[in-house]
Amino acid sequence: MSLLDYMKKNVVLLLLVALLMPACKKPETIVEKPFYPAVGAVNARFTVGDTTTVVFAQGNLQYQPSTRSWRFASSQYEVIGLENERVDSLYDGWIDLFGWGTSGYNGLMPYATTDSNGHYGIANQDITGSEYDWGRHNAISNGGDKPGVWRTMSIEEWRYLFSFRDQAGVKRGLATLLDIGSDGVSIRGLLLLPDKWELPQGCTFQYGIENGFATNVYSAEQWLRMEGAGAVFLPTGGYRDGTKVSLVGDYGCYWSGSYNSAETAFELYIQQSGYALSTAARSNGHSIRLVQNR
Repeated sequence: MSLLDYMKKNVVLLLLVALLMPACKKPETIVEKPFYPAVGAVNARFTVGDTTTVVFAQGNLQYQPSTRSWRFASSQYEVIGLENERVDSLYDGWIDLFGWGTSGYNGLMPYATTDSNGHYGIANQDITGSEYDWGRHNAISNGGDKPGVWRTMSIEEWRYLFSFRDQAGVKRGLATLLDIGSDGVSIRGLLLLPDKWELPQGCTFQYGIENGFATNVYSAEQWLRMEGAGAVFLPTGGYRDGTKVSLVGDYGCYWSGSYNSAETAFELYIQQSGYALSTAARSNGHSIRLVQNR
């Protein structure tokens, strides 16, 4: 083989190698999406899925039957409690415990008290993002005042929040807010810390449930600092069975948008001994804390 033929052969081989090699890519730069504050929200991000972040509403959802009006509680710790027992279609007060999927769509009204679980939500479908979702179907007066802005988290999103986001295990703990209610009572519940968290000066935080609701204790001033840093508080508003309200201040139940069976749906419950994701009869009146994608 002549020198010229040898050189031609190797040039062809080099070209083939070059074509077969994967193209070199520049390292991708992960750019955090911009954050725009939401009306009626605690403006701090929480990751609830591989590509999903949300902000929580400023308080639990409330409804006035006589005017068919929706609003968020004025504070994160506000609960209506035993007044929910006065629920009916003409009641001119506010309620905050609802059967599952009672957005008002398709005749499923928020003041429903029947114990027939088949009258709540869709038989074997999730309600997150559907018209049966309270936030999807309704305008929240102090949350943007138009439908389709808010939604209910799915059980998968609650699981991700509690177990799979970065440092998930150390960003949740039971807590008590001292002498903070309208009548000076202390409010107990579950504290959730946002993705980006910096402990405010003069405050402490202990994750978990070691001392029950005394695991974290805050004065009104300390709570304002915690909330200002993005902390979310889910109070123990009790639950309603028919027109009977029980365990206000001791037990908190929050609906997810996910069904479990034709009779039950998934919930988050909070109590002195801890908190967990479980199931409950759809007819039970539970609290709602809506979120908004951000």
